Parts: sequence; C-alpha cells; structure tokens
Amino acid sequence: MTTTPTPDDRPSLWRRALRRLRRSLDYRCLHWHRLGEHQQADYLRRLFELLQVDLVIDVGANRGQYADFIRRRVGYRGAMISFEPIPALARELARRAESDPHWTVHATALGARAETRPFNIAQSSPMSSLLTPSTQATSRLADFNTVQQTLDVRVETLDAVLAAAPHCRNIYLKLDVQGYEREVLNGAPASLPRVAAMQAELSVVPLYEGQPHYLDLLGHIESLGYLPSLIPAHNPEHFPLLIDFDCHFVRRERLAELGGLNRA
Repeated sequence: MTTTPTPDDRPSLWRRALRRLRRSLDYRCLHWHRLGEHQQADYLRRLFELLQVDLVIDVGANRGQYADFIRRRVGYRGAMISFEPIPALARELARRAESDPHWTVHATALGARAETRPFNIAQSSPMSSLLTPSTQATSRLADFNTVQQTLDVRVETLDAVLAAAPHCRNIYLKLDVQGYEREVLNGAPASLPRVAAMQAELSVVPLYEGQPHYLDLLGHIESLGYLPSLIPAHNPEHFPLLIDFDCHFVRRERLAELGGLNRA
C-alpha cells in the first residue's frame, strides 16, 4: 500500500531527492570562500593517485592546517614531513604527530643554505617570515603582519633533509613561506628531480621586503622544469584586490611520461 507523505515528511523527501540529483550530476553547492579548498582537494586526490606520491613536504606548517587538509580532505595516508620554525607551534605539531606514525615534524625553516637567521613572528602567525614585513604596497594587512617578536631560528636545506629519504621518488612539495619560496628552491637542486609536483603561494601584492614579483617567481619555477597545472579560486576577502594566490605545478618530465606533453 502506498503511503501519502504528510506535510512534515515532504521537506525530508525533497532533501533526499536533491541529494540524489546532486550525486548524479556531481554537483555541489559551495560557499565562494570554500570553492578553492574544494577544487584543491579534488585535484590533489587525483594527482596523488596519478603520480603515486610517496612523500609530502609541508613547508610552513604553522598549526598543521595543511597537514589536516592532506589527511582529512585529500585522504593521503603516506609519509609527510612538516617544517615549522616557531618553537611553540613546532612543539604542538610534534605532540600531534605522535599519534601519526607517518608524520615527522622539523622545528626549522628551509632556505638556500644551512644557517641561523632572524625570524619575524607576526601578529597573525601564518604571516610570519624570514623576510621583513612591508606595508609599502598596501596597508590592508598591517594589523596581521606587524612583527611581535624576532628570534633566531635554524635553517636547513631541502637537499640535506631529503638525503635521508633516498627511496622517495614521487615527492609533493608545498611552499607557504611568505616570500621565501625562491630561497627554499635554491636549497634543493639535487632534490627537484624527485619532486614530481609542487604548490606555491604567489604574491600579487608584495607584503615583505625583497619578496619576488609573482611573475618572476612563476618564471623561476618554470625554469626549474615545472609547468602550471591548477590555479584554484582565491579567497575574495579583499575584493577586488588580489593579494596572492596558490599555483600548482607538475614537473615537465612527469607530464611527458603521462602522455600529457610532447617530449622535447
């Protein structure tokens, strides 16, 4: 016998019908602020499987936001190394990593050479940098990147770290180092052939003294053998001003191997 839905049942039936329709169309309703995150999660799930990624390098780990994203949203369960030079945050990450046997935390920064350098801790910790903050281009973020403390931190090179992991051949590198990306890459000439793909934050508006122009950094990464693969939607918080954006790259050789690019 067919039961006629009551008025109380109808909203639930509509929600179920909409969910079925959404699944059939692979359609999702997302707030604009979450669009870039969703794009990157879907992209990285596919990319990690395609490239058989066996190590994620998280440079500029802060409180572990990217580590959480990789584990929870991307679903990657393999080896991961996070770098965070702010001592309190590095200790917090190390405690969290105790429950994850495939996660290692280094309480250091990365750069072009092994050394000790002054590190500027900003009012908003994700904006802390080895470079000195600047408000010359815009004052919109002055309340966030004002230096609260400067301390000496240890700087390692990616080459030195990856020398201890010679078995990893399909590495994914994430750079969130507030203008210090080029220096990190300069410390990895021997490692880059093993870095199958990477992502970097490119700044349209320079927020630090000596920060490279985003076109210069883009050209430098391409000169190292990488091609842009995805530029996801950015956070429109400062609309219509674009402060920075993420750019994902895949090594040219790997694209050729996968048949997506003619070999030179």
